[in-house]
Amino acid sequence: MNSKQRLEFILAAIFLMSCICTFLNLPFSRLAAVLSGFLLGGLYFYGAFWLYGDYAIPLITRIITGLLFSLAVLACMFWLLKWPLFGLYSVISCIGFGLIIIVSIFNSKNTGYKQLLYRCIFFIIVLIALNAVNFLVRHVPFRLI
Repeated sequence: MNSKQRLEFILAAIFLMSCICTFLNLPFSRLAAVLSGFLLGGLYFYGAFWLYGDYAIPLITRIITGLLFSLAVLACMFWLLKWPLFGLYSVISCIGFGLIIIVSIFNSKNTGYKQLLYRCIFFIIVLIALNAVNFLVRHVPFRLI
């Protein structure tokens, strides 16, 4: 794990811990979730040049991938804080991730595209799980959360 991946992992872990604390209704956990979510989203969007600069990935692919990762983090944060437009951000992210997965499969021999493929699959699984929980909360008569 190099220093770029370590920074990404640390921010993602802080975001995950603040999300868990938000579920437990701990004080200032929503503030921590907002700040860490915006930091992680900013790292993915603004730092995509730096984060994936070591791999032979075209610039436009890095820009689009960073934008989609940022939208996925924002969708998770919006769902967690019960803000509107969660569904719109998650649908846009999943459609974009489908395109990135297709490009990654065609360039599967490049290690950079493999990392993008794994991250896209992870974010798709997270967004599908959040959409499933959102559907269950709205349409099942008993309360899950």
